[in-house]
Amino acid sequence: MLTSSVERIEDVALELSVRGHFGHHLHAAVDACVSMNRRQYLSTAGGLAVVSSLAGCLGGVLGSDEGEQLPDDHRDEERAINRAVGKLNKAAVSIEGAESGLENPSEADFSPDEPQAFIDTARSELESVEDSDIAQELDSYADVLEAMIGVLKTLTDDSLAADVEAVSAEIDGGDTSDADDTLETRREETAEARRSYDGAMETLDGLDRGRLEEHSIVDLDRVESGVETLGDVLGSVESLLSGYDSMLAGHESLEEGEKRFDAGEYERAATAFESAADSFGDATETFADGESDAPSGLAEYFENGRCQSGHLETAGAAFADAATAADDGDIVDAQRSRSEGEDALEAAENC
Repeated sequence: MLTSSVERIEDVALELSVRGHFGHHLHAAVDACVSMNRRQYLSTAGGLAVVSSLAGCLGGVLGSDEGEQLPDDHRDEERAINRAVGKLNKAAVSIEGAESGLENPSEADFSPDEPQAFIDTARSELESVEDSDIAQELDSYADVLEAMIGVLKTLTDDSLAADVEAVSAEIDGGDTSDADDTLETRREETAEARRSYDGAMETLDGLDRGRLEEHSIVDLDRVESGVETLGDVLGSVESLLSGYDSMLAGHESLEEGEKRFDAGEYERAATAFESAADSFGDATETFADGESDAPSGLAEYFENGRCQSGHLETAGAAFADAATAADDGDIVDAQRSRSEGEDALEAAENC
């Protein structure tokens, strides 16, 4: 009974909002009534307070005369669109709630199931009116929300922090056999998230905001701000992974230099150590640049990475000097530089 009352009120509101033969003043009054109640109605469809409010408002304008009826197919289309809008608004609110926890992404409480279910239901409603222009616009808006869910899922994966810590520990311990596989998996995931983000921004820019707002979609400026927040955090994760990629490259060159040094190939050892220092220097720069913009939950990983890479850069340069001195036959300088390099390695382990 409550549902039929809502639909009946909706029918009258829709009919009067598109028909003009009741007179200019009556039409304006009904438009004001519908506008005043529309957002609340969409967000709490079926609520008794909304039914009473809207019914009272219309009653004051119409008295007991309900007027002519709109065609059934028109009413059904409007109802489907209104239901879709309500579900999309709920999805947007759910996503916005999760974004508030992105200062510490790995501890953010986000499940994609709820907003995705809202979007799926909205798409089902829109399928029945797929030829409608506004339905197509709403479907594009749903694409934006769906892309945001995908990015959020990547950023709030609670294993991200564990993977970063594992890679850092492997670099400290000198065994990086698993680190490259771990980083490769993360690179693929963030690359997919980046594609989703770019697609969301492109689609968002192409939306007809005026038409969507006429149908009571939530403030698109807030949605855009949310997408930009996702982009900022995603950029921080990308920087973090890039820094550790450079760290791994430096570690490989460091190992190569040690092998060449032990084999007495001092010139080739010096070249490898210099390459290691360059890679560690790139990592230091990446971590330093990313640290200032990183969310608080990721800042410690940037700080730790910068500490490690800075000392490892020093170690690589010292070992290169040792190899060059050894190649020149200067044993004293070679031993001194070698000792400086060992001290730098120990400092990196203590970060």
